[in-house]
Amino acid sequence: MIVIPNKNFTADGIRLVQLLNSTTKVNMLKACDTLDLYVSPNLKKDETARRIAQEMLDNPIEILSRLNKQELQIVDEFVKGDANTYVVRKMRKTQYKLQKLFLVATYEDKEKQEWNMLMPDELREALSSNYKFYLDLAEKGQKGPTAKQLRMMAAMKRIMGE
Repeated sequence: MIVIPNKNFTADGIRLVQLLNSTTKVNMLKACDTLDLYVSPNLKKDETARRIAQEMLDNPIEILSRLNKQELQIVDEFVKGDANTYVVRKMRKTQYKLQKLFLVATYEDKEKQEWNMLMPDELREALSSNYKFYLDLAEKGQKGPTAKQLRMMAAMKRIMGE
C-alpha cells in the first residue's frame, strides 16, 4: 500500500509510474504476476515500473476482472469524481486489491480510522470504459469473464469465421 502524508495531492499530479516506483521491484513484479501481465524481471527498477504501468493502462480488463463488488464500487466513485476526488472507506485489517496492486495512493486518517484513497487520472480514464460491465455483473452476483477468457472467445470467433 502506498501511503501519502497528507491530502494535498491531486490525481492529475500523481502518475501510476510514480506509485509503482515507490515500492520495491519485487513487489512490482508480484503485482504484475497477480494481474497475469508479463514484464521482464531483468530490467532496472525505473524501466520495470514504466513498463508495468504501461501494461496496466493497456490492459484494464486484467485489473477489473480481479476486483470484487466493493472494489468495483470504489472504481465507480473514482470514475464519477474528478482529479480531487478522494474515496473514503473505513480502515480494515486487510487492504483492498487496489491498494495491494499499488493502483491507489492512500492517506490514513488515524483519528477517524479511515482510508482516503486517490487514483491517478490516467488509470481512472483507462478503467472508465469497461468498469460498468463488471460492476453490473457483480451487483447481480455474477463473475465477469477474465481477459484470458475474452481473448479465447475472440479467437474462437475468428476460427469459426463469425
